[in-house]
Amino acid sequence: MIIISTVTLALETPLDDPEGKKLEILKYIDLFMTAAFTFEMLVKIIAWGFAFAGKDSYIREPWNILDFLIVVSALFGVIAGDAVKISFFKALRILKILRPLRIIARNKGLKVAIVALGSSLPNIVNLQVIVLFFVFLLAILQTTLLSG
Repeated sequence: MIIISTVTLALETPLDDPEGKKLEILKYIDLFMTAAFTFEMLVKIIAWGFAFAGKDSYIREPWNILDFLIVVSALFGVIAGDAVKISFFKALRILKILRPLRIIARNKGLKVAIVALGSSLPNIVNLQVIVLFFVFLLAILQTTLLSG
């Protein structure tokens, strides 16, 4: 389901005819995917409890929080649709591009890779500061040696 959702997101472009058949079909597929993901979320909430059913509650796991935000933003986009003209609400519909991140929660190897990447970010930032310092020094040297 996630792969199909990702492919349909890739097929939609801003240059498509708003009244065309392609966008209508993609809209129906999006509605189906939103319903399926909502059903999955509701089943998990019923099975585990939402927040106060102990340490295994649905909302207490970070991956489920991400899943919850993606599904709620997709639901909001479906409910609001094109009837809402407020740009903030229309901008929330763009959060459906986060749907491919749902596959991370289902694959333990990807979870490990993302957690490792997240834990290494502070070291990467420190290294980036050092590299930018050397680039700055070389820029000063170049400016001095080549007379501007």
